[in-house]
Amino acid sequence: MAGQKRKSLPKRINENRAYLLVMLMLVLGIFAKNFFTLYNMKSILDSTILYSLIGIGCTICMISGHMDLSVGYMANLGAVLVMGIHTLQKMPWTVALPVALAAGTLFGTLNGLLVSKGKIHSFIVTLGMQFVLKGIMSIYCNGAEIGDKGDYAFADFLNLYLKPFPLTPKVIVALTVVIALAIILNNTRFGRNVYIVGGNLETAWLGGVNSTGTTVTVFAISGFVSALGGALFAIAQSSAAPNMGEKGIAPLMVALAATIIGGTSTDGGRGSVWKTFIAVLGLMAMFNVLTALVGKYEIQILSNGLVLAAVVLYETITNYFAKRKIGIRAQLVVERERMLAGAK
Repeated sequence: MAGQKRKSLPKRINENRAYLLVMLMLVLGIFAKNFFTLYNMKSILDSTILYSLIGIGCTICMISGHMDLSVGYMANLGAVLVMGIHTLQKMPWTVALPVALAAGTLFGTLNGLLVSKGKIHSFIVTLGMQFVLKGIMSIYCNGAEIGDKGDYAFADFLNLYLKPFPLTPKVIVALTVVIALAIILNNTRFGRNVYIVGGNLETAWLGGVNSTGTTVTVFAISGFVSALGGALFAIAQSSAAPNMGEKGIAPLMVALAATIIGGTSTDGGRGSVWKTFIAVLGLMAMFNVLTALVGKYEIQILSNGLVLAAVVLYETITNYFAKRKIGIRAQLVVERERMLAGAK
């Protein structure tokens, strides 16, 4: 459009860094044996299921200006409940899965109420929720792993290789959820409210936005999608344990890394669940490439930490200079420019 200021190249690169990570991994994949085979592509996509669903839960909370540190344990809760209800209580999947998702939604709603009504910082609330959920899971399954004994039909369906594409039904479910949430955030009043609440709570209040309802809904969605990710993971693996992710890379760390790499602002008001999914895809490809080239699992942990640290450092520096340039109350700068223009 005429008169519209074009974005600088560094800014465009920064906004699309998730795609750049994927492109970089594709280039490095040339040097990794069998990286571009359909089976390996399927393996990479399969590995995104848990992390992408946890990641979009983390993303939508961060867009609204909050932090959900309980997403990993929400996923673990969904995994333990869906396997426990099906295996221990002998209930069909049509009962076990809705109950697990309802539990995730319930605890997510509780997070939202404590943050919005209790006026407790989301960091404290969700950190405490981690211990609550861990205790509930340990009591429920006595700290032992729950395995599916002989009933693998649903697991086989979720892991079905839909040739000639490197897709499985569980990948399609995750993609559907990501796309649905992206559409909701970008094309509905609720989505606009999420961005407004995260960007400026005072503006949201002046605009008549129900910030309490928005916050509670955001945390409820986070609990739902996280529990869904854990449930799909457990069903596909035919097992669940109350310490999922405690050995190796914690799901929360991958989710946080993907959320920030995807461009979601730690200050709220900016982000994209779709770019979070792309960032998860890039991280999974990075782990795959490093395993092929180096062969050490510890390198995956180190690389995830380095990428997260680098992106957080970059975000901190850019936010600092942005605030230093325009001030915390940027609207005064805009008003000043209008006054100067009127004086001329």
